[in-house]
Amino acid sequence: MPATQTLPAFRGWTMVAATHVLFALIFGATYAYGAFFEALQQTFQADRFSVSAVFSGTAFVYYLMGLVSGALADRFSARRIVGAGIALLSLGLALASLATSLPALMALFCAFVGLGVGLVYIPAITVVQRWFVRQRSRASGLALAGTGLGTLVGPVLAGALLQHYDWRATLQWFALGVAVLGLGAASQLLGQPADAGQRPDGDALDAPAAAQVAAVGLTRPQALRSARFWWYFASIFLASIGLFVAMVHISPQARALGVAPAQSPVLIGLIGVGNVLGRLLLGGLGDRLGPRRLLFWLTVALALSSLLWFCAAGFWGLALFALLFGAANGGCIALYPAVAAGWFGTRHLGAVLGALYVGVGIAALLGASAAGWLLDFTQSYTAPILGSGGAALLAAACLAVAARQGTQAKALNPRPA
Repeated sequence: MPATQTLPAFRGWTMVAATHVLFALIFGATYAYGAFFEALQQTFQADRFSVSAVFSGTAFVYYLMGLVSGALADRFSARRIVGAGIALLSLGLALASLATSLPALMALFCAFVGLGVGLVYIPAITVVQRWFVRQRSRASGLALAGTGLGTLVGPVLAGALLQHYDWRATLQWFALGVAVLGLGAASQLLGQPADAGQRPDGDALDAPAAAQVAAVGLTRPQALRSARFWWYFASIFLASIGLFVAMVHISPQARALGVAPAQSPVLIGLIGVGNVLGRLLLGGLGDRLGPRRLLFWLTVALALSSLLWFCAAGFWGLALFALLFGAANGGCIALYPAVAAGWFGTRHLGAVLGALYVGVGIAALLGASAAGWLLDFTQSYTAPILGSGGAALLAAACLAVAARQGTQAKALNPRPA
């Protein structure tokens, strides 16, 4: 009797696990910035707008870098691109710890941390999209849950270290951890299933459907000429504003409300807890309900959660907001690439995602820094909070319009959008 042919172990879930670790590291290090906020103000005798601008500028750079890193991921080894990003991020954290002025800190963060995160984010999430079709939303959710884990662990770890070390030594510990763990995770990445002689979702090599879907897709110039791209871009931009306002300002706001110094960074971590739950639970739900439909309702939930933030008067009210906002935001972030893959295809997805995520970078640039300016001007959190909620409502409207638009790739996704 002929020997039974067995398929090699499917490596797609290894890509998911490696990406999960990478996102936990890069966003844990980045979103820990809120825990350093007051220490940086005191060290450099700076106002809130200036300290917020360091984070905003860095986030803008790493999302703008997606224009380059996404295209690179479509052409070259994702492992090498991501590894270079980890090295730059680690170096940037170490150099930033030596900064003697706020402008120097901003330059180092933007040049090294911003570029480093930008070289990791889009290439890694593009890898996951190419390894899956039927389970794409679930795989995206699991991979992107690393962002939520990093949001939880990074600020809390920074807060704990700041009880024993100054902010400079804390940044150096972060640099070491990112280098050791990040390079190990990057070494596991393979750009697409064909690199391992496999097919998306672990299908048999003679199964044509998944391979056909994975082989098509709009180029970035084609996507940019579609109305759907720009409505989706606007939706992602508007929905992202509230995240950066919350990540930078919820901790200092808690202090202003009388929350203890040891508790206020925990609120950033609770956004991370919600993110993890949202991405783990809601990503898979998108495969069943349709990622676009679920994304719309989660965007509406972002707007509603801002009312909780506005009404919060102490730690527990802020904690409830952080969990619910984090869950809705985590679900949105898990579904963004899955919706893009369904609408625009996966062949050039790195370049298309890189262009879409420029919207997140603009939101980062405007959101946290504009909120800091409003706080300095009004001495109140009312305008930043309600503005974030209004932007999320507009984002839901833009997404609904995008769903009605057509693209040359409207038949690319075998699952309902």
